[in-house]
Amino acid sequence: MIYKYYISVSGDNLIPEKFMGKITGDFIIDSHFKSTDKRDCDLDRTYDYGGISFWHPNKFSTGENILDYENDFVKFIEDNYRLFIENSATDFEIYMEIYSDGGQCNFEIFSKILLKKLAKYSVSLPISFYVLKIRQMKKWEKEVDMSWRK
Repeated sequence: MIYKYYISVSGDNLIPEKFMGKITGDFIIDSHFKSTDKRDCDLDRTYDYGGISFWHPNKFSTGENILDYENDFVKFIEDNYRLFIENSATDFEIYMEIYSDGGQCNFEIFSKILLKKLAKYSVSLPISFYVLKIRQMKKWEKEVDMSWRK
């Protein structure tokens, strides 16, 4: 399986530009906006809330690296939570995409230890699941594994 997670932090009065330079860790800012910014898909409307989202430096993971991947997400939230809260963040999500070849699919999302840590921060965990062709899946898994070996 291949895993792709990203973190979303938002709040009615969140203004990411005020604190982006203070964020610790090596996660990559994917996007950010404030409540008065115009929506890309509808320039007549504003967002009405602020938000910022982050990718892990290794955007994807396989089962071989999933423990490190998930630990990194928890550590990033632990290290930056206070900064986010001080800047009016109210909602925290780790969006998860899981890709499989369609065979039997058993997996765990975060260990009970990591889930307990995330619960302290009221992090939601929305999950999407996708089935890929076996050949496509195997090729992609090799590419993802190689990115962890750098």
